[in-house]
Amino acid sequence: MSKVIILGAGMAGYGAARKFREENVEVLMFEKNDYYGGHCASYLFDNKWVFDDGPHISFTKSEKVKDIFASNIDNDYVEFQANPCNYWKGKWITHPAQVNLNGLNAEFNTQILTEMIDTYQESNPKIENYEQWLYSTYGKTFSENFPMKYTRKFHTTEASNLTIDWLGPRLYKPKLEEVIYGMLSPAKSDVHYIKEFRYPRHGGYVSFMKGIERTIDIHFKHELSSINLSRNEIGFVNGRKVKYKYLISSLPLNKLILSIEDAPLEIKEAANKLACTQCVLVNFGVNRPNISDNHWIYFYDEDFYTTRLSFPSMFSSDLAPVGCSSIQAEIYFSDKYKPLTKKPEDYIPIIKDELIKCGILGIRDEVLFSNAWLSPYAQVIFDHDRKPAVDLLHEFLIENSIYYGGRFADWSYAWSDESFLRGEHAAKEILRKIK
Repeated sequence: MSKVIILGAGMAGYGAARKFREENVEVLMFEKNDYYGGHCASYLFDNKWVFDDGPHISFTKSEKVKDIFASNIDNDYVEFQANPCNYWKGKWITHPAQVNLNGLNAEFNTQILTEMIDTYQESNPKIENYEQWLYSTYGKTFSENFPMKYTRKFHTTEASNLTIDWLGPRLYKPKLEEVIYGMLSPAKSDVHYIKEFRYPRHGGYVSFMKGIERTIDIHFKHELSSINLSRNEIGFVNGRKVKYKYLISSLPLNKLILSIEDAPLEIKEAANKLACTQCVLVNFGVNRPNISDNHWIYFYDEDFYTTRLSFPSMFSSDLAPVGCSSIQAEIYFSDKYKPLTKKPEDYIPIIKDELIKCGILGIRDEVLFSNAWLSPYAQVIFDHDRKPAVDLLHEFLIENSIYYGGRFADWSYAWSDESFLRGEHAAKEILRKIK
């Protein structure tokens, strides 16, 4: 029997493993892939192009996490002032749009401003869902033209179907003077919650995790197939079985629960209520340097499949050949609300046409590389089923000495630094019991 087992060699697993190493507790880690990284993985293609599993940057405020990430790459990182942008009806709008509406139709802006003034005069508005929060914060016109459109593309459901416990700093609520100034002046208002960020100079985002292989004994190619609570036994697809006393999982909460053979029916029913998006990632390598000044761009138009564009070569020149640029497009789907009906590669020509239509790609640009894949767990959908199901499932796991941490183990909107710290927290909970 192994006293402690960690499932998943992603960022949360790393946080847990590192804490156990500090306390000299021997732990086994199992990972279904033949590489570590989880959602923070990076992939090399044709020995030239590096793409992450979706755009990843480190903007943590935790000095501890900053130091750990930096030391793993011998402080060889690049640091940027974040430069996001928005594409809306053929116009490029500085992000966030609510304070950068200069140049839009005067009648349209007047309607937005009038409604925003009304929202500031309303006290104690009724807010039971995200749509109500948007209306009470920005008014109807701005909400329906910007965040509600993006919600349908990114979350694959309506704003009215979402709660608001995921917002945090993600949507900026401006002062009226900021809105007015942004309408009258072409000067950019930089109030985005990401001011600056770090990215490894070499190897992609996963390089921030280089310390994991020195921290713990990782067993790759071990995909979970079953857990038996009465026997404290884990089974893997390859046939191996391992007993444990304490277990930390960074695996998706629904997948973990549904693998537990002796979980009660109500627990499995709760797991089936959880919803998340899948993301088709479409990647291009282009024979032109500096193809964009922006690090990423949000697309609101619903006649575009593209939800967000990012430019890996803007994060580090090492991610593309000299004189070239790389582009990554995200398209979101979900089993619950918007099922995927095409193969990922079917979107390559579609996204290429969209890049031409919006002007990112020019007639002289040559696409040197393209591919696409499906990231099966992209974003948690904060629908109204989520919280009661998650609370019930987490309580059940703790009762059975299974601890958890990470974006999809918590079923939360955790960034990579938060996932690292959540894994560390799970390790501390176990250490309190075994010390």
